[in-house]
Amino acid sequence: MERYQAGNRVTGVINNITDLGIFVTLPNKHSGLVHHGDFGNNWPRERRQYKVGQEVRVVVVHIHKGRFNLSITRVNDPKLIDHDNQFSDVKPAEFDQVLNKTAKDAEKEIAKLKQVLTEN
Repeated sequence: MERYQAGNRVTGVINNITDLGIFVTLPNKHSGLVHHGDFGNNWPRERRQYKVGQEVRVVVVHIHKGRFNLSITRVNDPKLIDHDNQFSDVKPAEFDQVLNKTAKDAEKEIAKLKQVLTEN
């Protein structure tokens, strides 16, 4: 993923922790800030749970002039839709059906790959 947009969930690496928040390096060398306000009044306690070099799952909340506003606490917020995720628009009632289709499609692809490997 080269271009990020609001709603993208990505795994990044913490590169600095300050009073302002947690700075995270994303894939493709982009970086952003999880502002201390993301943790509400729990920031003094929460910041001790994170270490530089640690991988964290974040969601892109906003991008302005190349600055990434990230969130850890909102990773599972359904209001932040990740348009790069094929399952974002799946309604709960359809989830089993979509998951079963995905599993069947994966089995077909694995079978094709095994066939290719045995032919070579």
